[in-house]
Amino acid sequence: MRNLKLKMICRIFIAAPFPPVTVFMLMSAYPASVLNIRYAPAGYQLVWEDGFNGSVIDTASWIVGSLRDPNNGDLVPGARGDRLLNQQYSGYITSDNAYIDDGVLVLRNRKVDYAGVNPKGDYKYTSAWVMSMHRVFFNKGYVEIKAKFPSGDKVWPALWLIAEDLTWGPEWDMFEYFGYREDVGFDNMGVHLATGKSPQITWNSGWLKDFDKTFDCERWHIYGFEWTKEMAAWYIDGKKVNELQASGIPLWPDEDMYMVFNNGQRSQSPDSATVWPNYLKIDYVKLFKKSP
Repeated sequence: MRNLKLKMICRIFIAAPFPPVTVFMLMSAYPASVLNIRYAPAGYQLVWEDGFNGSVIDTASWIVGSLRDPNNGDLVPGARGDRLLNQQYSGYITSDNAYIDDGVLVLRNRKVDYAGVNPKGDYKYTSAWVMSMHRVFFNKGYVEIKAKFPSGDKVWPALWLIAEDLTWGPEWDMFEYFGYREDVGFDNMGVHLATGKSPQITWNSGWLKDFDKTFDCERWHIYGFEWTKEMAAWYIDGKKVNELQASGIPLWPDEDMYMVFNNGQRSQSPDSATVWPNYLKIDYVKLFKKSP
């Protein structure tokens, strides 16, 4: 069984120009009875995890505060610069907004004047971004993330997946919270799939309405996302909250994808009921693959 597990890990990282990422032991101040909860569906095996137990974010797993890979210069597709994805975002990404505090990854949003250089401009907000491009990526599996989301009308935090081949799409929005979006209103969690290749993108969108009102998004929850060749499913604390079938959806994702965690601000959203600074907090992320 030990050799089998090592072979599975190698398949995940085989295309990466880096050695396999160290698997961390999960540690926290929470009781063991809480921490030991595992919601992975039957038939899955843990192959990688990060419990954010070091003093700094592990750069063997994560690129911090930039949309560009510092090792080879690869840029997230569609980015307007190293520190702004596009004009839908108000905040300039800075490295100091992503950090570890007492075993938790903290992604901070700030309302502060900032002179950006890439792209150049004067910004009223700064935001946080980490991604595992070329470091940790996978094709199908189950991702489990213990997280707290911020609330407020301006916030736009997300846990999502982007294709390793540097094209857009596909894109999986595992959990993407909109404090406000004009087409759906206030307080909605998005669970989406984008298929195709830009500019020919098709969205298959799902919404968890009144999310903060229903779940209290600033409390710890365990968010799960399962992706197979037949379907995708979204879970909160072990309960399935959304499902999408592959049948009838052209170009169902079948490629390596990496993780993005960011806490941003949406340009078109108001800022009348948001507390600054605010935080997306992640206690751990675990990746499971189906056992042969």
